[in-house]
Amino acid sequence: MSQIIWLDNLAPDIQEKILGLPRSVCGRDAILEREVRPIAKTHDWSDQRTMWIDLLNRAEAVVPTDPN
Repeated sequence: MSQIIWLDNLAPDIQEKILGLPRSVCGRDAILEREVRPIAKTHDWSDQRTMWIDLLNRAEAVVPTDPN
């Protein structure tokens, strides 16, 4: 429960982006809650945005692209 409460500390634009993430039908989610937790524990929204971009860049490097 405390992990969910921490998410309330996220900058509003990051919360919106998380809510807008596509649903994973199969395989691993592109972004996991445990990866967002350190961002949510950071109080400065500017720092959060920098951390969020870094997380997105790492997630894109992990998710394979469709070869078609």
